[in-house]
Amino acid sequence: MYKVLLVDDEPLITEGLQALVDWEDYGFEVVQRLENGQEALAYLERNEIDLLVTDIVMPKKTGLELIAEVQKINPTIKTIILSGYEEFDYIKKGIALGIENYLIKPVDEDELVQTIKGIGDTLSDNREQLLEAEDVLKENTIWRLLRNEIKTEEWQERMTFYRFEKDQATYVAAIIDFLNIPNEAAFIKVKRAIDDRFGTHSVAGSNGELVFISSGEHEQALSETLQQIASFLKEQVAEIGTFYIATGHVVNRLDQISDSYFKARENSLYQIIVEPNSVISNKTHVDRYSLLKSQQHYKTEMVKAIHESKGAVAILIDDFYKHLSQNNQYLVPAVSRKYTIDLVTYIHHSIQDVKHYNHTIAIEKLVQARSNEQIKKILTEYCDELIDAISQMDEKRSPIIKDVLEYIHASYAKELSLKTLSQRFHVNSIYLGQLFQKEMGIVFSEYINHLRIEKAKELLKTTHLTAGEIGRQVGYSDTTYFYKQFKKYVSVTPTEWRKV
Repeated sequence: MYKVLLVDDEPLITEGLQALVDWEDYGFEVVQRLENGQEALAYLERNEIDLLVTDIVMPKKTGLELIAEVQKINPTIKTIILSGYEEFDYIKKGIALGIENYLIKPVDEDELVQTIKGIGDTLSDNREQLLEAEDVLKENTIWRLLRNEIKTEEWQERMTFYRFEKDQATYVAAIIDFLNIPNEAAFIKVKRAIDDRFGTHSVAGSNGELVFISSGEHEQALSETLQQIASFLKEQVAEIGTFYIATGHVVNRLDQISDSYFKARENSLYQIIVEPNSVISNKTHVDRYSLLKSQQHYKTEMVKAIHESKGAVAILIDDFYKHLSQNNQYLVPAVSRKYTIDLVTYIHHSIQDVKHYNHTIAIEKLVQARSNEQIKKILTEYCDELIDAISQMDEKRSPIIKDVLEYIHASYAKELSLKTLSQRFHVNSIYLGQLFQKEMGIVFSEYINHLRIEKAKELLKTTHLTAGEIGRQVGYSDTTYFYKQFKKYVSVTPTEWRKV
């Protein structure tokens, strides 16, 4: 309800005005009736209203003086003037102050109704625009918090503004993947319902998922909330389709919520081996190690196949999707898309031979794809174009650099330097370094470090070896240097990467 304040030095006028129409039928509520501008101003300093209806000529403070003061307090408040015929000069001043209308006493019911209906429409539009703007700012803040891209002081200030309970004992981030939600309107309806019913703070993801933060007094309370959300969504399955809820681990401070979010992203990959319409958490019984190892196998084999031939890639792509669907009777596009984007991203970071091939085009196509056939076709086209680009580069590449690259990829764990390579291939080390940079578009040391770090990332995800052991396996004899290089290229430590 929009709140209305009536002001006139004749109480019978405000009483009659309140009784003249059923204000609530038009979305308004008369919250107070007062007899002069001074009382009204004192009331407005303590209370919020949406519409002021005031007489012009009153003792202590005129209606025009009141309106001028009100605009200083809150310029969004709408105003209607009550006027006598002889007060037209006042009316002109009121129009200059931006009044919505002036009503001649005695007030005509039809004119009053038309006026408040028009004001109601304006207030509704303004409020919707304000809510939309607030939603955008709030979602931006939540995303930055989830990704650990915002300073503590800033998010604390913003979260207070958005009435976020940031002093709870526990927090968790979760991701809802809708496998076949019919349209955006249904998505928005569910988003609002979850936030309203369960006190969550949610944002829409770029791939049609819903990400939310839930808070509670203890971990058990959060677990119960997640199960209640799942039960609520199950009741809506006929309308929204099937879904998965992937949750991260519980944290005790809101500035740790990014850890929970990245864990939820990892858990969302287990959709292919659990039943739909369920919650996937750290407690969900799945063979995570085997799943990650098998996926890493396809990633590394795909990179090798791209260097070999289109035929080898085509066979591997068929196997990749067969593997994804072996635990699911029906592989839904949302799951297929998620794994394919992960694969394309890995290929992009692993193959340095083509420095100017832009994989973002393939990612954008995958985000828009709506069927498994489209997704598979996009991956195939991406790999084919990459193979062609590599082939063109190979034709331009000198024999010595081809031999050096082949040796590097087979021996990255050994001690490698321009000096050792120049001795092995009988070429001047300075010339080799210049030729390598010219043909590869990157200096030799950067290429080696990038290759070793990518191999280390694979081992961190697919083995139980310590970070120090992995560093040595990929060619770093100095553990401290390995940590430093890993942080430089990945922006997090090896231990943090393993948890992501």
